[in-house]
Amino acid sequence: MANPSTTPNLKGVNFEAVQLTPDDSESVLNIIPSGAKVVKCLDGVNGVNDFVTLPSLATVRDGHSIMIICNTAGMEIRTPASDAEEINSENCDGTKEYTVAAGDQIHYFTKIDSTIGWMGNGYTAIGAVVGAITPGA
Repeated sequence: MANPSTTPNLKGVNFEAVQLTPDDSESVLNIIPSGAKVVKCLDGVNGVNDFVTLPSLATVRDGHSIMIICNTAGMEIRTPASDAEEINSENCDGTKEYTVAAGDQIHYFTKIDSTIGWMGNGYTAIGAVVGAITPGA
């Protein structure tokens, strides 16, 4: 049995896959909850400009990691609107976004800190590394 004084506090962390529907406007259907660790994206509503939104950096600890299982149509990953938070050193609140190409892929997002923001990287369905993604418009 684990020593309670050394067991990490996992309160609020959800290891069940959260299902979200990418859409072309931010709503409760496509915002990743701050406690989520795994997100399964369902088919988008409108097409490749549909997106899901990462939690605000202020709501997660440094090192928090989220696995996003992406749909086959392609989609975007963003940060909350008008927040100036970054993914891979780019503001991704809609002026730019982290784009996931069509095809089943898994992408990981890890909070470095509140200044640097999120680091994102991905893998294809056969385990090949997706090249570095520089978010664009």
